[in-house]
Amino acid sequence: MKTKIMATLAILLIGLSAAGLVYAHWVDAATIKGNVTMGSLTFGFSTIFDEWDSEWWNGVAAIKCSATTHCTLSDKFTDVHTGKSVNRTLTFAMVNATPEYWGINTFSLDNAGTIPVKIQNVTVIPAPGFDLIVVIPGICWDVYNHSSGNWVYEIWLYQQTEDIWEWRYLDDWYNPPWEFIPWLYGLKGIQIDKGGSTYAEMCVYIPETAEKCHTYTFDIHIDAIQWSLYTP
Repeated sequence: MKTKIMATLAILLIGLSAAGLVYAHWVDAATIKGNVTMGSLTFGFSTIFDEWDSEWWNGVAAIKCSATTHCTLSDKFTDVHTGKSVNRTLTFAMVNATPEYWGINTFSLDNAGTIPVKIQNVTVIPAPGFDLIVVIPGICWDVYNHSSGNWVYEIWLYQQTEDIWEWRYLDDWYNPPWEFIPWLYGLKGIQIDKGGSTYAEMCVYIPETAEKCHTYTFDIHIDAIQWSLYTP
């Protein structure tokens, strides 16, 4: 009896094995190959349009002033997807400045990447030993010598708009400081689409309380983020 049971089991196993082989023989497969290429976020400066100072506008400092303001672009970077280039650094150089002198630079901020970006933050960082006072959030900053308490320079950074072009030559508007000008707009929140640009201006104003024979340094970081992650 035991031998018959063992024989029956063996025949069953052989039958199932054969059925399995037949089933496997009729199985087929198709393949999906994935290829996801990510976009790029490449943001920076591309063009300096204008540079001028108080001497051009017959300001107070222009009478016997030999000061100059000049800007340069550096740290060129090329986007691998679009082939377009931007510069990561703009250097604003003011030489032989005197009280009441100011210099202005008009430049472009560009999106050389493949996705829209928004400007998230503008951060001004003075040198150690100097204090930063926000006069107009995102637009104007005063810098003071921490030891003496003297106001030594003022920075303006704003969007270049049609309002500015319209008022540029009226009522000496372009002689800073401009604390009560209502049509200056900060850079935060500006969206720059793929391949697009926005125009901005920067001005540095030197007050009477600045120190002679001194060099002032500062950094301004302009941070851009993908448009969908922008935080107002």
